[in-house]
Amino acid sequence: MKIIGIDLGTTNTYLYGVEKGDAAPAPVTLPRISDENGCIATVVLYQDDKPCLIGNIAESEYHTNRARLASRTLRSQFKPEIAHGGSEAMRWMTDFLHELRAALPDGVLEPDTRVYVGTPSRTREDFGLNLAQCFVRAGWPRPTFVRESDAAMISCLQSGAIDIDDIENEVLILDFGGGTCDFTLLESMDVLQNDGDPLFGGRLFDDLLFQVFCRDNALFREELPGSGCEYYIHWIQCKAEKERFSDAAARDENCKVSLHASWRDAHGIRKDAYIHDYTREAFIRDAENYTATDGLLAMLGRYADRGGLSPQAQDMLRGKQIGLLSWFRSILHSIRDHRHISKVILTGGSSRWFFVRDMVKEVFPAASCGMSGRTYEDIAYGLALYPVLSESHAAVRLLLEEKAGAFANEACAFVQRIFAKHARLAVRLCTERIVDRDIMPVLEEAQKTRKTVEQLEQDFADNIRNDAGLLAIIEEKSETLRAEIEYELRQRFRAWLRRNGVFLVPRVDFPARALSRDFFDAISVKVSRLGFLNIMDFMATAVLPGIAAYAVAGAIAHTGEAVSAVLGGSLAFAGTWGLGKVAKNFLWKRKLPKFFLTEKNRRKIIEKNKAYIEEALGKAFAEVQDGLADETERKIRHALSSMLARLTVLNQVRCARP
Repeated sequence: MKIIGIDLGTTNTYLYGVEKGDAAPAPVTLPRISDENGCIATVVLYQDDKPCLIGNIAESEYHTNRARLASRTLRSQFKPEIAHGGSEAMRWMTDFLHELRAALPDGVLEPDTRVYVGTPSRTREDFGLNLAQCFVRAGWPRPTFVRESDAAMISCLQSGAIDIDDIENEVLILDFGGGTCDFTLLESMDVLQNDGDPLFGGRLFDDLLFQVFCRDNALFREELPGSGCEYYIHWIQCKAEKERFSDAAARDENCKVSLHASWRDAHGIRKDAYIHDYTREAFIRDAENYTATDGLLAMLGRYADRGGLSPQAQDMLRGKQIGLLSWFRSILHSIRDHRHISKVILTGGSSRWFFVRDMVKEVFPAASCGMSGRTYEDIAYGLALYPVLSESHAAVRLLLEEKAGAFANEACAFVQRIFAKHARLAVRLCTERIVDRDIMPVLEEAQKTRKTVEQLEQDFADNIRNDAGLLAIIEEKSETLRAEIEYELRQRFRAWLRRNGVFLVPRVDFPARALSRDFFDAISVKVSRLGFLNIMDFMATAVLPGIAAYAVAGAIAHTGEAVSAVLGGSLAFAGTWGLGKVAKNFLWKRKLPKFFLTEKNRRKIIEKNKAYIEEALGKAFAEVQDGLADETERKIRHALSSMLARLTVLNQVRCARP
């Protein structure tokens, strides 16, 4: 095989392989060692005069061949010890890996095969170094280590259990396996926190069910100890029955499940033990009143003198009664600032327990849960897919970096066109409102009450300045501008990325809202300060003959000179502007006669003003647009750069939607 992904679990191991670079990962099943789903028990059976056995056959042989029981030793739960460099744990792991390699079918492990192994995010560096030694000593290629959280997300993304938007926010990956419960809190793929509990795992519930069998079956209590079958019943059969109950309880909250364990005594006579009609309520009661058995304490005793254990773990190792479900709840509550978590990804076999989803919902009410259909194999599947995605990601990044500049230029030009389109519409709407609401009523009133040009212009200015509706139009169009820029850029970014090999496109964090706010603020200031009207000029050109006569007559009277009776229209027309400033200054302070503001003249004034206002507004909008051009380009380029920086191997996953 080209690639092998190995999820080396505390209780079970899974292998997935890839034949070709573009092929989907497939489980690697090993006759007698794994079950039909590829699950391999992480155990080693040592025999005095025979090679050691691993996996399912090791568990079965240990139990069934009673005659050789005294010469055999079954080792399990040794993975966590690798981090501490314990010589025995290293030897057991090396032997396990050696037999695992030997059991691979021909052609699976080739000279150029690459091996990828998952590690918890919080794992000490010593763990990776020691585990790499075990692989090399066992004849494997030196493995590449990948965070188990990354592998789990690859699997969940590919299955459609989560999507790319989920991991753009805060996402919690909860890996609840047989030996440990680990979590990783990420935001945009950056690790914010990783922790968990090294002693809280599915094996505690194996131990719990063993105790329930002992409590409900006198024969179990009396005959099983010393029979040589106790280890097998305790850790193999009880584990299988626990999983059966867990699946039933997850499907039906009112379930009643009968559980069964069997063994043979020293005379070969079969013995059976039962738990009848076991319910969720009974399980919760038993789990919240749990005390570890001596067998489990002997297995975990090496942790007793180590620091950093949770209070629940310490109490358990001291033989005190604890609540298992309360312990799990405390692990969830240990996650810092979990209010912003939007998605919880559940992986690991123990995450299938009904109480896991219930408590996740209780602690993170705003978050949704995601789980693939291959909970047990998530990590192995993701590991096998990881190198293909990694190579594709590296090639795509180089391509995108080469094309980013040209795309940014196109995006900037496109945004400027959007600016211009919405500016034209806003100018037209603002002009119509100013004319209809801020000018026309003033002219109509002036026709009745007689006002000076100065008063008219002041009324116009006051109306415009106090027109909240005018600002509402600008704000509405600014928001429409924002929405279109945001939508169009996202669509263009998405299309550009997909054309260039990015399958899961991240969210574009383009600050369009801030840009529209800047646009609105700048335009609002411009509009409030614009002197839209020069009513003197507009009235002079609109109703010139009458104004000329009125102005000339008034000016001559003002200078004390007589007015000729024959001074008429055309002469007055010519003379108005000949008097220039004198006439204009005079008219500025004079009350206009009513006949100057007839309906016909008002329409002329409006038409002249409308064109002027539209021109003035257009210029103001253009100036604001030009002023924001550099800022817009800077924000577009920054958004593009940030988005490219966030791309990971996860963006290369081809998502299969359910």
